[in-house]
Amino acid sequence: MLTDQVALVFLENQTSNPEVSRSSYWERECETFSVDAGGRFTGHTVLGTAAPGDAGVHKAVHWMLQAPFRWMGRRFPAHPECQRLGRLVAAGQGRLYWLDTIRQVLSLALILEHVPLMEPRNLSLVIGDGFGVMTSLLLLARPQRRVALVNLTKPLLLDLVYARMVVPGLRVALPRDCSEMEEALADAGVRIIAVLADDAPLLAGRPIDLAVNIASMQEMDPPMTAGYFDLMRKSTSDVVHFYCCNRLEKTLPDGTVSRFHDYPWRRAGDIVVIEGVSPWHQIRYSPRPPFWHWNRNERLAVWHRLARLQKDPG
Repeated sequence: MLTDQVALVFLENQTSNPEVSRSSYWERECETFSVDAGGRFTGHTVLGTAAPGDAGVHKAVHWMLQAPFRWMGRRFPAHPECQRLGRLVAAGQGRLYWLDTIRQVLSLALILEHVPLMEPRNLSLVIGDGFGVMTSLLLLARPQRRVALVNLTKPLLLDLVYARMVVPGLRVALPRDCSEMEEALADAGVRIIAVLADDAPLLAGRPIDLAVNIASMQEMDPPMTAGYFDLMRKSTSDVVHFYCCNRLEKTLPDGTVSRFHDYPWRRAGDIVVIEGVSPWHQIRYSPRPPFWHWNRNERLAVWHRLARLQKDPG
């Protein structure tokens, strides 16, 4: 089992290797940025912004322009604490507290409204992340729990590098087979169990009680999406909730169409807790008039659903 900096160096050395799980979208996007095990990032990525500090605009201006998002969070009791943690994440990473983090803060506040995440023996699963934001938020919000993080090689390295900026001494394990997965689960000091997307089946039959995917299933080929649903339904926890927030429809560069409602949900077996357009994904802001910009295109709407998934027999 690879751990900590050794795991990061291994990932760095694997970033140019082909991956079965990499869709045509990510074949293109992985070429737009570089990251190494030492934390050096260059380029740009749809995973979020690496913009530092004020990013050319005074923090007070950002605070005023973020007012609609604070208004959206007012109905979630956990929002003030999640917002505080989100600012800690941004500060620890030396990044701007901006839309990529704000939206994940609101998503976590919604999740905690319905899923308390108090069982220390269970895992939170993050399927895809951006700069390790959701992973970091979950670790800070529930220090007694661990996170399983699965991603493509280069985005996974990016996630881990930035998550380790937030949590000092954060221990990471990268299992590559079933025996190493058992070793990682048995090591109480490991906080993140990192899994390459091609090795995602290693997570089947694990005690996952929450899975989160925000804006990346829309970029997967449908068989990959089905594989994640399969491993979630094989969870050994009593209940598994899935928070999924993605575009209703997206066409990938090779013509593959990903549709939210075509994911392998089970109408008769899954229990939907909340569902609808994600309001915090329908608005963005800028320092120039009209300042706030709303998405009015239904085809580009971002939909979110928190569902209690029907589990398959063990």
